[in-house]
Amino acid sequence: MAANLLVSTIAMILGTFVVASPHRAAKIWGSQRLANLAPERRASFVRWYRAFGIFLFLAGVLVAVDGIALSSYHH
Repeated sequence: MAANLLVSTIAMILGTFVVASPHRAAKIWGSQRLANLAPERRASFVRWYRAFGIFLFLAGVLVAVDGIALSSYHH
């Protein structure tokens, strides 16, 4: 259960960072690809990064719910 909570916390923190600042996250993790894109394609790339952040955050929430609420069913 502790490992699930740790993984979910990390996923939610990273997801929050990507949602709050997708351009900065894209510069950090996709810097080479972002640099190679044409300016009109960068906005779409950053939007997809924000969507990835939302997905990552929600996945972290689901892992936390699984670890907390459903832990009695795993025994």
